[in-house]
Amino acid sequence: LAQVALAEHGAPPDSRNFVFLAVMPGSLGEFNAAGPFETRNFVDGEFVKSSSGKTFETVNPATEEVIASVEDSNATDVDAAVAAARRAFTDGSEWKSMNASGRRDLMLKLANAIESNKEYLSKLEALD
Repeated sequence: LAQVALAEHGAPPDSRNFVFLAVMPGSLGEFNAAGPFETRNFVDGEFVKSSSGKTFETVNPATEEVIASVEDSNATDVDAAVAAARRAFTDGSEWKSMNASGRRDLMLKLANAIESNKEYLSKLEALD
């Protein structure tokens, strides 16, 4: 859930997984344990349901309350995510064509996004 929390706030819809998180502007805002939370898989720059269409409940271990129903991903979903990640590193891709300074800048943006949202992310991760 924490990975998706970063992704659901503000990046352009055509960006890819890594870049999506790295360019996220602003703050995630105030944490609300009741949600709502984006629970679909994030693959190739978009949120998608699992190929099986199945979900499962994730439960707060302290209270045994259901946090959310999340996608029940399987090998087909993993294969799709791996293929998308590999495309990001093929010749001619934005990442592969980017110079080292550009990659560094994106990594720093990602680090800054995590740092500026550490309280929200830690609460979300602790909930699960």
